[in-house]
Amino acid sequence: MPLIKDGYPFRKAALTVLKYSTLIGLGLGFGVSALSFLAGNVISINGYALSGWYGVWTVTLALGAAGFCFGLIWALVFKALGEAARR
Repeated sequence: MPLIKDGYPFRKAALTVLKYSTLIGLGLGFGVSALSFLAGNVISINGYALSGWYGVWTVTLALGAAGFCFGLIWALVFKALGEAARR
């Protein structure tokens, strides 16, 4: 006897994880890079210096994309659990 009769809670959790992991990635990227910029540091990616707000937004988008990929993996796991719970 399954604990969850339909997979709706897992599907709902999948979208929640995707949304919050993307937002956390964007927030961490902006927070860390903005504090680094305000401290007078130059952001360097593979030896290429990104100065000013261009570097801040580059790091923000990079960590936002990483958060999205992390959330996408977990969303797929939760969707698979939802499909398994429905059967």
